[in-house]
Amino acid sequence: MKRIISAVLTAVVLTSLTVSCGMGDGNTDGERVELKVWGSQDDMQLLRTMCDEFAAANTDKEYTFSFGVVGESDAKKVFLDDPDAAADVFSFANDQLVDLVSAGALAQIGGSYKDTVESENVAGSVEAATVDGKLYAFPMTADNGYFLYYNKEVFATPPDTLNEILDACTDGQKFAMKLSDSWYLASFFLTAGCGFADDKTVNFNSSAGLAAARAMNELCKDSRYINFGADYDSSVVSGFGDGSVIAAVSGTWIAEKIANEIGIENLGATKLPKITIDGSERQMIGFAGYKLVGVNAASEHPADAIKLAAWLTNEENQLKRFEERRMGPSNINAAENDTVKSDVALAALAMQNEYSVSQNNVPSSYWTAAEGFGTDLVSGNVSDDRLQSMLATLSESINNPIS
Repeated sequence: MKRIISAVLTAVVLTSLTVSCGMGDGNTDGERVELKVWGSQDDMQLLRTMCDEFAAANTDKEYTFSFGVVGESDAKKVFLDDPDAAADVFSFANDQLVDLVSAGALAQIGGSYKDTVESENVAGSVEAATVDGKLYAFPMTADNGYFLYYNKEVFATPPDTLNEILDACTDGQKFAMKLSDSWYLASFFLTAGCGFADDKTVNFNSSAGLAAARAMNELCKDSRYINFGADYDSSVVSGFGDGSVIAAVSGTWIAEKIANEIGIENLGATKLPKITIDGSERQMIGFAGYKLVGVNAASEHPADAIKLAAWLTNEENQLKRFEERRMGPSNINAAENDTVKSDVALAALAMQNEYSVSQNNVPSSYWTAAEGFGTDLVSGNVSDDRLQSMLATLSESINNPIS
């Protein structure tokens, strides 16, 4: 799944599925517990299977599940629009965590569950599920980020710097990165030392912000760079296919399509390149995104809901998600599975995650404001003397948005 900025078009489709945990042994004396579970349409079949297996493994109670189709990108809005109708257990993108916690929507995860999450999942995913030192969700995936794809026919070894990539562009070949997209654009600010504070403000109108803007502006004026715009991913795929693109920044979702164009033997993927900021070469920093499973703080069955959330995100089920949906595990053991490690895109993402930060503190006002900033830059018509005033406007729009 791509960055979690959604013009919310959500249809909540509720269906019911009754699972009797006594089906195997005739035991119907246990307490009956009904849990409402939300997940994406793509995850629904697998989610039903996992809940079946949960019921079969917990025969002390008789479980009934109802399912709602609510994608991770829409979960916060759907939940907060009608908390009384919200699920007991639901998946969501980690950039929604802070707002859900602020609204009192999520149960805190403690005790042995907290210990298990912290010991069995990669540190970044645990951080992404944590607010003020308190754990509020179970990590489910660690695959929502971006890295560098490259054509092995052009590069014998993984390119390490942006300059190396640009120097390899001949006969009109291009390096692609969608700087009109605020998700990708943030990497320049992050690499320059700008960040997103705990109070969800930014410091882009600064010397570091200016250095980042100059680096972006220089790239946007380079004939070897291409942005592509609205059809970015499909254009990247076709560009690799016809040879016009030799390297591009994107995520795991296009790996198979690129491989189909150039052959799996020519598909290269690695961490983002080093870029030159204010005269010094620095490793590019990106966003790391995670999918989490949370428990409704108002659930009538909190212990059962937490137990189910832990089940849905355990090592075995994270491996199932990889096998059936190619979703990258946050579970350390699952991520070390040989099949997972052999996945070219996930291996590159794992490399980049060492140089990535969570989106938890990114304010909602950032996305549209930064998109406008990037769109201006990729026009190639921005003079250097305009950059500081553009940064001032950008920072003001993010820090003091008009309601």
